[in-house]
Amino acid sequence: MSNVLKVNIDGACQPNPGQGGIGAYFVINDKAESYSLPLDGIVTNNIAEYEALIFSLEKIISRNDGVDQVIVFSDSQLVCMQFNGKWKCKDDKLSLLLKKAKELKKKIDCEFQLTYIPREKNEIADELAKNAISYKIQYFLQEKKKKK
Repeated sequence: MSNVLKVNIDGACQPNPGQGGIGAYFVINDKAESYSLPLDGIVTNNIAEYEALIFSLEKIISRNDGVDQVIVFSDSQLVCMQFNGKWKCKDDKLSLLLKKAKELKKKIDCEFQLTYIPREKNEIADELAKNAISYKIQYFLQEKKKKK
């Protein structure tokens, strides 16, 4: 049986540019982990989206789950298309973040994919990112998922 780690990520800022936050929701087997982190300084929405990807890549690298595959879901078409080489990145700040994300991906020793999903399918990560902005606190929550 294949061990798959699924991660939903989102970045947000209010206003744009403004205070930013990121959210990440990790699911493997019957366990789920939620991360909500405010970002320092003033950021754009696209920077927040990239910071969410970078955070998730760093967490994936630090884990020891013995996974065969990692699938990261993002509602940022820009980040997904640039990371997957479908669109060029012309913004200097985003280019640095893209480069960092690609360097981190090289350290992941299993099958990896970054997949675009519509915003309405990314509600948990979206809520985590918005909470980071609203409450300006960082938090981590681990839970056991209920079997259906």
